[in-house]
Amino acid sequence: MLEDLKRQWRSGGMVIRLILVNAAVFLLLRLVDLPFWAVRREGPDILGWLWSTSNLRDLLHRPWTVVTYMFVHWDFLHLFFNLMLLWFMGRIFEDLLGGRRVLGNYLLGGLSGLALYVAGYNILPVFADLAPISTIHGASAAVMAVLVGIAAYRPDLEVHLLLFGAVRLKWVALVLVLIDLVSVRSSGNSGGHLAHIGGAIYGYAASMQLRKGNDWSLSFVNALDRLFSLVRRKKGPRMRVTRPAAARGRSDADYNQARRDDQARIDAILDKISRSGYDSLTKEEKATLFKAGGS
Repeated sequence: MLEDLKRQWRSGGMVIRLILVNAAVFLLLRLVDLPFWAVRREGPDILGWLWSTSNLRDLLHRPWTVVTYMFVHWDFLHLFFNLMLLWFMGRIFEDLLGGRRVLGNYLLGGLSGLALYVAGYNILPVFADLAPISTIHGASAAVMAVLVGIAAYRPDLEVHLLLFGAVRLKWVALVLVLIDLVSVRSSGNSGGHLAHIGGAIYGYAASMQLRKGNDWSLSFVNALDRLFSLVRRKKGPRMRVTRPAAARGRSDADYNQARRDDQARIDAILDKISRSGYDSLTKEEKATLFKAGGS
């Protein structure tokens, strides 16, 4: 099983990696708490150090929670539905736009959801009355950014849903966003629904900007890569960056022409998706999209 998980981590793509991280954190939290539950003792408050909060003072004391909260689940159903939605919509996102953009949408969508959640509880009196200090955890805002992001980028792409049949992505996203807008008045999980809306706002805005040539998600992930590379460079030998093996030995003109040809193939595949849906693609066309998105 361990070897299978390692293989999935290496070759399964970004969506699989995000699912594995969320599942691993859930299992770790539950297994650590299990022996304390068995002897009716209170265990270490690990959850309290990983989820985030609307309290600005606590947030300043635990700044890492702006990231860790979006990987933390305590209830199995909460985890299950988030990961099911991430698997279903994330694979389409990854096939069309690449795994790095999935990661960017996930992280920035989670941050956007937390920002709206914190702002709501500290600015709007209605949320302060519901719960002066509240906590938040779960991947829902991040998953909403992925879902709305791909729906805004390819709104007429059809997916097949159980009981409903073929449905366009824009209607799936719209229904889920409307559910959050209607449910935000619920005192039980107002903060959660507010965070979902924040994630959806980022997903929509990022896709609109991507259409204009401004790639927020990929730029963010690239910036993280540069930051981590800088840290690694200080700890070890400097890395040498070279042109891809396929590009070496060619002139700049030939290399640029090859890039233009590749882009033309991608545009043709995207046009086919617009006309006939994602399911009409051949295995080779899906592989071409996946390779282009990950580059």
